[in-house]
Amino acid sequence: MTQYLPKPQHNEQLTSENRDNSRELVSGWSATVFQENSITISNAEIEDSSVGGAGLMVSGHSAHIDQDATITISIESNHRRFTRQAKVRWVRTEGNDVRFGVEYVDHVGFDPATHVLDIALIRIDPVCALKIPANIAFRQKILPFIEMDGIVHVVCLDIENHAVITVLERLLKKPVRLWAGDAAQLDTKLKQVYGDSLHGVKALPTPGGPVVQIANAVNTGDELLYAAYMRQASDIHIDPGYNGATIRFRVDGQLEHYSQINSNIFTELVSRLKVMAYLDIAEKRSPQDGRFSHQFVSGERRVDVRVATLPTKYGERITMRLLAVQTDSLTLENLGFDPAHKHMIEGFLRRIQGLMIMTGPTGSGKTTTLYAAIRMLLEERKVNIITIEDPIEYEINGIAQCEVDSGDKVSFAKALRSILRHDPDVVMIGEIRDKETADVAIKAALTGHMVLGTLHTNSAAATITRLTDMGVEPYLVAAALRLAVAQRLLRRLCVHCRIPRPLTELEAISINRAELAGSTIHDPSGCIYCGGKGYSGRIGLYELLELREDWARSVADGEGESELVVKMRDSGIKSLLDDAVDKLLAGVTSVSEVVQIASSW
Repeated sequence: MTQYLPKPQHNEQLTSENRDNSRELVSGWSATVFQENSITISNAEIEDSSVGGAGLMVSGHSAHIDQDATITISIESNHRRFTRQAKVRWVRTEGNDVRFGVEYVDHVGFDPATHVLDIALIRIDPVCALKIPANIAFRQKILPFIEMDGIVHVVCLDIENHAVITVLERLLKKPVRLWAGDAAQLDTKLKQVYGDSLHGVKALPTPGGPVVQIANAVNTGDELLYAAYMRQASDIHIDPGYNGATIRFRVDGQLEHYSQINSNIFTELVSRLKVMAYLDIAEKRSPQDGRFSHQFVSGERRVDVRVATLPTKYGERITMRLLAVQTDSLTLENLGFDPAHKHMIEGFLRRIQGLMIMTGPTGSGKTTTLYAAIRMLLEERKVNIITIEDPIEYEINGIAQCEVDSGDKVSFAKALRSILRHDPDVVMIGEIRDKETADVAIKAALTGHMVLGTLHTNSAAATITRLTDMGVEPYLVAAALRLAVAQRLLRRLCVHCRIPRPLTELEAISINRAELAGSTIHDPSGCIYCGGKGYSGRIGLYELLELREDWARSVADGEGESELVVKMRDSGIKSLLDDAVDKLLAGVTSVSEVVQIASSW
């Protein structure tokens, strides 16, 4: 995790002498230095580090380091990597070794005295926000939203109100920094965080802090769900251990440590969550799964939760998937489609029949894309849409949503056969799992229905292989399938704090694009908008295969996946890796994210 660095005092000269009291000797840290004259030093060794800078040593290198030069430095330490812009404060040559010290500089340039926060874009940390009572937050118009480098950042209306600073520092027991914000945006955000009733909830302790000593499992469960909702987490993991349980959130696809609870409250919390999910609290040796809907304090916000338990050595492990109920942002424009891809999907959606399949691993956003497509259909046409899902992940007004029953009373195939008697224009199938479901879906697409579905494959072309492996005849696949879309998700760089630098030769080779060495890319850094992480949200990668007439004829004749891939590349159809590289060069994502796609290619 990267750390947001406070704006340095530019009148302080960072020398080897005045850093003696703050620096820490390190070993095993390495750095790549990017200079403004495009000379790159890739074997720099970090000798010491501090919050504000670092001391480096280059051995046997002919590159020249100028004092007071501005450089970009990418540091790898303990399996972490972070990038900073810095100014060279001193240089010393010792034989073949060149030692120099750098001071990190604030390339973002946000000044609390002049910058007005866009409150809609900040990421709220529930640990900070819920440490103050709701009545004080509403009365004083203040909202703590993140803690970085030991300072709690607070958005308010009056940054000159010293009385507010005194109150906050007494409540938070830490120094605070006030940021100005728009009054209307602040009121909206306060209602989202604390609700309309002024009855706030207490936060669990700061991550890494003491073990929770809360006696009420009901309050603990409510607080946990609310904190995850505020943090926009997709999953909650409660993992028991010898001395209690660790609570982690999955945010933007990454696990974040949230808190620790003791063994007594963990046992009560497990029972509480199992009761809410209608599970057998007496059964502790067998996995169970269930779901529930949770209403928050204000009465207007609700979250659907899917719960799974797993017996482990120290107790039952609980995993909760938070299913979104807000669908306003589910549009094709917000998912990362480039204009050509968006045009192709919209072209299919304006048809009256055919099969479109989304492919990719679990958690790659397939269902989200299908919901965005459904929203477009609802806006443009009056159609009868019925979905079959396991589970229902989003609730959309105007469509009929059917959930598969775990007891197999309602399977995908059974529900699909029944749905076809309800005169649907569009059918969405949550997952095509077997030959029976695939057969009915393809026959529905051939008999005048638009069918949207998902499969687990690695590429768009592999969709055809998967369907034929299920036992569907190739000529039926060729006749029904009109569009196959492979999808992945990458973290999106924060636009406020990303740092530009050249792509190194080694990095270019690692993403199979050696010719791109020297191209400008961006690294994550960290600021108040992204909570010091350098990333904010995720963006989709796509590979679209439109089964043209001549290609469909080849599929019907038994042509395989490899031959189809060759045709796609010869026709200029972008692969997932091509789309990832395009987004890398556009500054949307980082090279470390793209390497994940290249490694599986």
